[in-house]
Amino acid sequence: MALREKKKRVGELYERYELLAKPYTSQAVCSKGCASCCIDVGSVGATTLEGLIILEYLQGWDPRAKQKMNLSLQQNRNEKLNSALARCAFLDQEQRCLIYPVRPFSCRRLYSVRRCDGQGPVIHRRALQIGKQMEQALQKLDPEGCSGHLSFVLDLMGNKEFLQAYLRGDWNSEEFREIIQPYGLVVHKDAPTGARS
Repeated sequence: MALREKKKRVGELYERYELLAKPYTSQAVCSKGCASCCIDVGSVGATTLEGLIILEYLQGWDPRAKQKMNLSLQQNRNEKLNSALARCAFLDQEQRCLIYPVRPFSCRRLYSVRRCDGQGPVIHRRALQIGKQMEQALQKLDPEGCSGHLSFVLDLMGNKEFLQAYLRGDWNSEEFREIIQPYGLVVHKDAPTGARS
């Protein structure tokens, strides 16, 4: 499948989740400015395909904003390597998502039927199941890719050698082990079925 078609399919999977989960997410108490999931959940996950979509979105930013974001992503990586919790690098001071139109599925699937107040979200079991199915579909759509914490995935995608090999579909996980291993990224083609996160 061509890359353009894969990116289109990502959007279709997002829409499918919204449709299937609507009976549950319609009960959400989440509101603008509520950013508990971006701060207290611990990991904003993404696939390399989602990372590519985000990187393309960031290309439209002015150079200063990109430079500031790169510093924020670097800080996020350092925090995540040293702690389970790390505020999302894309969350601004007003608690708004700077990449909202292209945010990854891990963000799209989170909601809560009760105010989190640092306790974490309360999600319907069926919505969790639907989310897991969509997550697996996203990974299947990106069989030559990886999954993991967003700032880690973006760091990997920022490696020009990796990006070129990924786009060609011929990279070797051993070649990039020094990046993949410390970040705990899951290589889709190496992961046993059902073990991908």
